[in-house]
Amino acid sequence: MAAKAALLTLAGLLGACVPEYHPPTLAEPHAVIKIRRTYDTSAGTNLRELLLVDDHRAFAAEASARLASAPRIDASLVHPMPATFTMASSFFHHETRTVQETYYVQESYYTTESYDCSSGYGSNAVHRTCTRPSTQYRSVPRTRWVTKSVEVVDAQCQALNRFAPATNRVYLLQYSFQEGGACALSCFEQVANNDGSFQNLPCPPAPPPK
Repeated sequence: MAAKAALLTLAGLLGACVPEYHPPTLAEPHAVIKIRRTYDTSAGTNLRELLLVDDHRAFAAEASARLASAPRIDASLVHPMPATFTMASSFFHHETRTVQETYYVQESYYTTESYDCSSGYGSNAVHRTCTRPSTQYRSVPRTRWVTKSVEVVDAQCQALNRFAPATNRVYLLQYSFQEGGACALSCFEQVANNDGSFQNLPCPPAPPPK
């Protein structure tokens, strides 16, 4: 499961198609997830962030890498059921490079096709199959060198945490990025005290995914 999540996360960071997570409404049973991100280092010019809930995109953001110097937090509703939460981030910049590109052209080719050339009717019918030349078309790949702006990854990381959110509870997911390939995702249940403050308790564990 961890390997699968990692592959999906990297694919999402690169813009691949990841299915959307459909959160509950306020009228439905739900839990609140706060996603707090802190970065000890940054790189490149842009920062892309992604949160997956069981391999479905629940949160995505892109901002200037300069904003990584201060903690950032967002919130979302999630279904109260066991799930694997995977947080990933990628610092990147754009460069103009000459790269090889594949394109397709239509190419004609000649072949023969069969057709019914029977003659006569009823008992006098003579059943025959004839052939005739035919022009067909197919797509043929070609390559060429083009100059384009490409995305270059400077540093990236992903971490996951599996737990079981409960109805009407509030949870804090703390994503801490130290450097490329070194990060952690911690989970706390936020319980209100009588004085209005919060205490952070360990998130309820969840059984391994099937």
